[in-house]
Amino acid sequence: MENSTEKKYMKIGEAAAIIGVPASTLRFWEKNFPQIKPMKNKKGDRFYTQKDLEVLKEIHYLSHNKGLKLSSVSKSVKRNDDGITPQAKLIQELRGFRETLIKLKEQLE
Repeated sequence: MENSTEKKYMKIGEAAAIIGVPASTLRFWEKNFPQIKPMKNKKGDRFYTQKDLEVLKEIHYLSHNKGLKLSSVSKSVKRNDDGITPQAKLIQELRGFRETLIKLKEQLE
């Protein structure tokens, strides 16, 4: 089974489903966070990269889970050289670790 986050580019509907927010929220965040720069075709369809998705996940986490206002989130979300914030990188590593633990648990059962 292929994970949809492994695709190089994904449309706004796919990205919104992965993050768990409506597509309109992603468009709003795009206007308020210069770190999010999806590619657009001639029709204006947005195509998000993996880096965009990691920034979106961090914005969602900080605004929804931590309850920060978007102005505070904007100050917290800064990209480093590889395009992923240290917090987003840690979250990504922890999610991978969690998946590994779940697989190990399933093998033991």
